[in-house]
Amino acid sequence: MKILCNKYKTIITSLILVITSLIFIFSFLSLSSCRSADVDQDNSIIGLGRSGGIAAVNINLLGTEYTNSDKPSQVASINQKGAMIDNSVQHYNVLVSPSSFITAELAPATTLNTVASTSNNLKLKAAVSGNKLESGMKFRVLAYRKDNGNYQTYQDYIVGQSAQPMMLYGGETYDIIVYSYGVNTLPTISANEQTNISNAKINYDNDNRDLMYQKISGFTPDGNSASNTLNIKLRHKIPNLTVTLNSTSVISAVSNALIGNNYANAKLSLQSGGMTDWGSPNKVNVEFPSGSSNSLTSIPVFVNNDTNKGLFSADITMAGATKTIDLVDAFKITPEYKSNLTINLKKCGAYFGPNNTLWKDFMCQNLGATEGIDPFSPEAGNHGAKYQWGANAGETGRYVSQVDDQSHSGAISDWISTSKPENSWSDTSKTANDPCPSGYRVPTKAQWQAVINNNPNIERVGSWEENGNYTTALYFRSPSNIRTLMLPAGGYRNNKDGALGSRGEDGYYWSSSSGVWALYFMSRDVNVGQSTSSYGLSIRCIAE
Repeated sequence: MKILCNKYKTIITSLILVITSLIFIFSFLSLSSCRSADVDQDNSIIGLGRSGGIAAVNINLLGTEYTNSDKPSQVASINQKGAMIDNSVQHYNVLVSPSSFITAELAPATTLNTVASTSNNLKLKAAVSGNKLESGMKFRVLAYRKDNGNYQTYQDYIVGQSAQPMMLYGGETYDIIVYSYGVNTLPTISANEQTNISNAKINYDNDNRDLMYQKISGFTPDGNSASNTLNIKLRHKIPNLTVTLNSTSVISAVSNALIGNNYANAKLSLQSGGMTDWGSPNKVNVEFPSGSSNSLTSIPVFVNNDTNKGLFSADITMAGATKTIDLVDAFKITPEYKSNLTINLKKCGAYFGPNNTLWKDFMCQNLGATEGIDPFSPEAGNHGAKYQWGANAGETGRYVSQVDDQSHSGAISDWISTSKPENSWSDTSKTANDPCPSGYRVPTKAQWQAVINNNPNIERVGSWEENGNYTTALYFRSPSNIRTLMLPAGGYRNNKDGALGSRGEDGYYWSSSSGVWALYFMSRDVNVGQSTSSYGLSIRCIAE
């Protein structure tokens, strides 16, 4: 019996040892399994030195924006070879011919902020307007350690689909980079992204030019919290332009429209968000709708540029004739801005027949005015020189340049008060003494009268006071209120001594007709009347 008892004790002891061994083995396997999962997680978030455990980071997509979203515009004038930059309106003016010119305005668009629904239980849903991230579009989120800039991990997301959280170390501080090309594809992550953030770059994609980017600096997830959230609003990096062509004549076709310069091979620095390694420029096609209209607006186009060398060219067909416009170094293209480029094609002239018929071109500016400024702007540079009847430019005692006219208002010591010969100018043909350039001449009395008779839609601006101002002018307008001819109220030079009179109050313009006739206007009247030939008046040339 004692032997049997000892036998059972031995069996029981053996069983206890077996059970203990099994418990140890299972415990070891369990620990190994847990560690294996931990290693897998470590492999997905490269790096050492965790604190606070692993943190699940929820991605909350808010939408997209431009720099000028919801910001008012400021206005600044420029000349034809320069530009005011930043959030301002830029102006460009150039004469295409003496009787036609182009004004261009590049203005930031406003109220462009777009909003998308945010994530809910890690599901990303986008429903934005304007430049939006549509369902299926992809974006990439990358994490870099804040302390040393080293790459940590990345994750790609698809708008409108469920997404797993990004796993980061709790307590570690990161710089988060987010980018998208605005399409349903992303390139395979490159070695240039998986390097230190100071050297990290991505390529600009000229086929998918709506590159968007955002940097969230100093993000620290909490490993003990389930509510780590990254709020993301992507910034459009590439300038977006919409071109509108306006003309007093009907535009029937636009072809070969190009805008630039566009740098197709540039790279984006993930640290700064700025373009680098620009490479060589090219031009981008601009698409306009078909059909005929006085105004055509293009499809918006992205142009990768950050210089004041903006350009636009196109072949435009109006009234059966095709003309090429070419704006060179015309405006500053600014990254992250959505802008409207409005190009106005204008002709200067008036109708000579009833019911808006028999159009006749005039020069856009007074003879001797400053070139390169807006010829429809009432300013000093559009006043031009003053001539006695029958005189040519530069005749001593009978001619006053714009510079002298505006710097010396008193009597002119060598002013000649006798008349020029009656055949110095003629209303039947252009004479050798006619000061107008080739293809133009001094208008006749009958032509000035035709302007008055057939262009009754008149606009007046300014004070109409004799105080030497340059901002008083008369406009002849079309029935649709489009200004077609501006005549500044430049006053006159006295017939006796050449002293200045009536600037800012009256305007006087010579005709070529014998008998010494002139167009004159004041605050109420516009007429043609006789004058004295030794007065110094303005000249506005008409096409022959």
